[in-house]
Amino acid sequence: FDQCQMFEVLGSDGCRVLKERRIDIEPVRFYFSLRSPFAGIALHRVMHCAEFADVPFTLFPVWPDIIFGGHMDNPSDNLFKMVYIFQDAARQAEVAGLDNSYLKDLSQRFAVPQNVDYRRRKLGVEVSEERWEIPHAAMLYARAEGKEWDFAQALFARRFGFDGQAVADILQPETLASVAERVGLDGQQAVEAHASATIQNALTKIERSGERDGVFGVPFFVLQRSHGQETYWGNDHLEYLLRSLRGDRLLPVITAPVLGRSLPTR
Repeated sequence: FDQCQMFEVLGSDGCRVLKERRIDIEPVRFYFSLRSPFAGIALHRVMHCAEFADVPFTLFPVWPDIIFGGHMDNPSDNLFKMVYIFQDAARQAEVAGLDNSYLKDLSQRFAVPQNVDYRRRKLGVEVSEERWEIPHAAMLYARAEGKEWDFAQALFARRFGFDGQAVADILQPETLASVAERVGLDGQQAVEAHASATIQNALTKIERSGERDGVFGVPFFVLQRSHGQETYWGNDHLEYLLRSLRGDRLLPVITAPVLGRSLPTR
């Protein structure tokens, strides 16, 4: 990926003039989990922000069994964090122009009890066993079919109701198949992708890559530069990534008014 960067030099007449230089940038590694509302908001902004139109990204799906067993804390183990997460996700979704009704509803389901001695006990939220490896494996099937971005966007929309439509459990085979078919994929192949040895090998490579990159949360962006590696954690750090790509001093704004239709390059 070639990017133009403008910089000032002194001309022969002593006046400052703008010069252009091209810099090579590898695709940005975009680690995400379908469990995370922040990852879904970030994906929406990357897909709809014209500033990212010429920036290559590689989607790296990581699921909780992997990341929570490594260097990431499970937010459901911390009630304080759960109370905050959905409040903040609802705010960030609204700024991005996404429907946040479901996230606001979730935020009201959690409250911090006042009659607990927190020096003795840490409160969390019990979550039943969830097989997140299934939809994340389906993402790699979608990649092979050239539809990973559309599929990811559609899965996040169903999981969190970002499009204003009914929320559905994407861990259920019928829902996963339905979403896959809606974007032109084979529903059955999407559901059964986790059984593929090829896809399992690819997921293992992503896991190793995440360890090398120091991924501890999602969304997580890795920008490889000639001088070293830059990392950005969270949807709210997309602006910092864009600032670095543009070489600006000021922080850009990526809110609903500047987000258009899904970009053709995605």
